[in-house]
Amino acid sequence: MLWRALTTVAVAVVLAAVDLAHKTAFVTPPWGYHARSGAWLALTAAVVVGCLLLVRVPSWAVAAAAGVLAGGAAGNAVSAVGSGEGVPNPIVLEGSRHAVAFNLADVFTLAGILLLTSLLVVVTLDHRDRLLPPRAAWRRARRRPPR
Repeated sequence: MLWRALTTVAVAVVLAAVDLAHKTAFVTPPWGYHARSGAWLALTAAVVVGCLLLVRVPSWAVAAAAGVLAGGAAGNAVSAVGSGEGVPNPIVLEGSRHAVAFNLADVFTLAGILLLTSLLVVVTLDHRDRLLPPRAAWRRARRRPPR
């Protein structure tokens, strides 16, 4: 489990560093900054902690995918705290009437969510023999005393 944790942290640190370097190297238009609240920062911290808890899942792929998600979340959190203007979004796709701005952390976060979702489904199906049958899980939950 320690090696999976190190894998998650290493992937997250590398991707967050790549994102922060990209945000520093490229210019963001004045309208391309997105302000973030304290609640958003708290939620982001919860996502990173959740990714670290996923190292308990017996899969190196899940650990790496959790690192991708955590790296994206951490990159945006660090830039939100470090910038007085908000999170910079230097990648701009312009159409004839509209423009969309985003950053590498957004891409890493989305990729991490998609990877984690699909890999957790695969791991769950591979280990379905360890899952309680639905009725047994319901009976077990009802037997627990209230707290």
